[in-house]
Amino acid sequence: MRRLTALVVGVGALGGELARLLGLLGAGRVIVIDGDRVEASNLPRSCWFFSNREAIGEPKVAVLAREARSRFPETDWLPIEQEIADVGFGRIAEAPILFSCVDSDLARLEIAYIATRLNIPVADGGLAAPNYSAGRFSWFAGRQAACFGCMLRPAKRRELLESWDATVRPCGGAGEAGGFSSTPIMAGLVAAVQLELGLRQLGSETGASGESYSVNVELYPNLSFTRFEIPLSRECPFHGESSLQTARSPGLRSTVQQLLDSAQATTLVLDWPICTSAECLRCGRRWRPMQRLARLRRRGCCPACGGQRILEREVARAIPAHSPLSSEPLSALQLPADHLFTVAKTP
Repeated sequence: MRRLTALVVGVGALGGELARLLGLLGAGRVIVIDGDRVEASNLPRSCWFFSNREAIGEPKVAVLAREARSRFPETDWLPIEQEIADVGFGRIAEAPILFSCVDSDLARLEIAYIATRLNIPVADGGLAAPNYSAGRFSWFAGRQAACFGCMLRPAKRRELLESWDATVRPCGGAGEAGGFSSTPIMAGLVAAVQLELGLRQLGSETGASGESYSVNVELYPNLSFTRFEIPLSRECPFHGESSLQTARSPGLRSTVQQLLDSAQATTLVLDWPICTSAECLRCGRRWRPMQRLARLRRRGCCPACGGQRILEREVARAIPAHSPLSSEPLSALQLPADHLFTVAKTP
């Protein structure tokens, strides 16, 4: 365990409990990724790390890392206050396993894309309503096995892939409606199963080349575990042969053209679409967000009036050599540091 680097995405009730278990087991390094801040509703559900009301408003990962270091000082805790899609793939590739504890289809699909690109297995967990008395653990074994995208219906997968944006919703429906909260109990149970099976699969002979499967857990009215296999979907675009290649950045101050020249490539294929021109429908202001499309739709606002009704005038999904955008520095496109870029080469 001292040699293990584990990556935990989403540090709510489930992610916090999983991080605690990794600390108890003595993991060498734990990277925690979450772009949200502590809210009052987190306190009763994530009482191990978010028990202090003074933490409200602070980044979740900063609070978790601070508390974890005091309790598990032999583990190296690295907090990253970002959404998973904004983290450089070079940083993610450090971990041999990714623990997904997110609560939206979009985030899970982003994780599926990253994991198949890097061929990293994913141990995914989630809690479900009512009163979070049920949950699910899923093992996605790597590029050659099924991923979360394979589980989606074609229409849903197409909707997400077309815009990389969807309404964020809990994986099991609406939240708790008051009364007794079993969230900490359910989070502890699902996280324990998620970690135990994930680590055992990682250490098995099949490892990332095995089959993908899910385990449903229900506490009420009867305790039950149900397992089912997840078949690889031939319609899921994350699998199969690809002519795309990976290139490291020569530095974020370098331009797209310099990256392409260094990789002897003709096109930079963006992992996530970037909005390069937008217009505020409230005040008419036009500007260049140069921001990941899904992030702009979820958190963007007009720099002039703060309005959130934004018209996306131009969106880039790829940047060919010698196009106007190829002269932009990689940093101007808000591409992450330590990234493994996807490029296409012409024979």
